[in-house]
Amino acid sequence: MIAFAILAMITTLCWGSFRQTVKTKNAVESQSGRYRTVRIALERLSREISMAYLSQNEQDPFQQNKRTFFIASTKVDIDELRFSYLGHQRLYQDADEGDTAQIVYYSGRDRDNGNKINLMRRETRRLNNLTPEQASGESDIVCDDVIRLKLQFWDSRDKIWRDEWSTIAATGQLDRLPSKVSITLTVRDERGEQIPFFTEVRLAMQEPLNSKPTDNAAAPTSTGSGSGSGSGSGTGSGTGK
Repeated sequence: MIAFAILAMITTLCWGSFRQTVKTKNAVESQSGRYRTVRIALERLSREISMAYLSQNEQDPFQQNKRTFFIASTKVDIDELRFSYLGHQRLYQDADEGDTAQIVYYSGRDRDNGNKINLMRRETRRLNNLTPEQASGESDIVCDDVIRLKLQFWDSRDKIWRDEWSTIAATGQLDRLPSKVSITLTVRDERGEQIPFFTEVRLAMQEPLNSKPTDNAAAPTSTGSGSGSGSGSGTGSGTGK
């Protein structure tokens, strides 16, 4: 009986230790997976923002919606950001697409749990004069269960951080991009706690592209004149008998 009691005690201790080990392993894996999701979301957001651009070569300058823009607006939970960029990838052969497109980051309710808010991304297939919501494109989830996405933009001209940015509004920042963007993404971890993640990205260009031909200054004209004359005469006489 004593041997059985000792065996039962040892088995109970081993099972308790094994159960705690499995519990810790699952918690670490869940935390690592959650952090990896956030890291990939920040990397994608940073990479695409760094390739934002503007162009003054509009096909129809009288269109209400421009094809290239950079617009950011403050929201309660997830700040909305829409911009044109140079990183579009064609996924199908002979697709009528280029390396330019329009992107919008926005908030969306989770389909399975309406209490969750996801960071959504929508990309058009090409530049057009429609809004990204009206143009053909695909939407996907960048990061699930997001508490807050806070964006700030460094105005290198006025030397201040701005909460909003608009390249098309008369009271905004016409035809110029921010030099840096600060991104703070707050998510809920596996324990239900709020954890903020921060990064900062620098944009490759701030001024709009302009490939319109310019008139060259009139080239100086040169005049030249030359004249030449030559004459020759010769006489000869001879007599013979």
